[in-house]
Amino acid sequence: MNPRRIERRASWTAQSVAANRAADTSQPQDRRLISDPYAHHFVSDPVLRACLIHPLASRIFIGFTRRAFAGVHAYLVLRARYTDDAWTAAIEDGVDQLVLLGAGFDTISLRTTAQIPVTIFEVDASATQKKKHVIFDRLRPRDIGSQIIWVTCDFERDTLQNRLLANGFNPDRRCLVVWAGVTAYLTREAIEASVANLAALCAPGSQLVLDYIDPDVVTRGIARSGGARRAAWLAARRGEPFRTGFTAADIDHLLAAYGFECCAHVGLVDLLQRYAPAHLRRWSGCDWQTIALARRSVGKRLRP
Repeated sequence: MNPRRIERRASWTAQSVAANRAADTSQPQDRRLISDPYAHHFVSDPVLRACLIHPLASRIFIGFTRRAFAGVHAYLVLRARYTDDAWTAAIEDGVDQLVLLGAGFDTISLRTTAQIPVTIFEVDASATQKKKHVIFDRLRPRDIGSQIIWVTCDFERDTLQNRLLANGFNPDRRCLVVWAGVTAYLTREAIEASVANLAALCAPGSQLVLDYIDPDVVTRGIARSGGARRAAWLAARRGEPFRTGFTAADIDHLLAAYGFECCAHVGLVDLLQRYAPAHLRRWSGCDWQTIALARRSVGKRLRP
């Protein structure tokens, strides 16, 4: 197992997230949790592509994921809907900078349009970003109306603040930062350094959406959910092991230390109740992944 394998090739876990969105999109309207017509373009792994060749194959893939990994599929696709809603609300509130940290193969830049000029910073490791950039340019709608800025960053080695400022980020304007599906794969030191950088970058009133996993999932032997243990095993097997987990109290404390007020913690059950209450019994499972929504407090900007 090589934890730095992601530096040399596009992230497999990012492809698997895109595959889950693509598989769900292919399902009938009454079973579908999301509509993402672009996701399948970013899946090149032969096994994952085979799961997308036909809606029936995708249904089998979704069923297998549900049985093997509890609520992972529903969480991944509904997390995308939650961040879409956060982005829409931010634009309506006048925010014109979106920062996607560890953007992976998220397609929000393709799926959303804004009535005002918007700048989207796609921040990720070089190998994943290069692959995404090529496909993105081919798919990009002519009327997208947003400026896309590609920012290469290794959260373990680079200074996030420097990378964003060097690429035109305006710290005097509010922003929405989306950091989804990333913290689990980083060391705690890298996470704290990134939060400190965001504290220095984000103007008061900016929002941060991040997600985290329970700490017992990182130590696979004591995770209560078999699905969580299998997810941790698979991530490690693909060279992208889980490294850090948090409790809700941990996240509240970390964010508060750097001037962010945590407004909500949203788990799988919360997402199902919000977006797909009819599917609650079908999809509810172990709630070991959580989204946190935080706001940059009004006050003196901190230095990392």
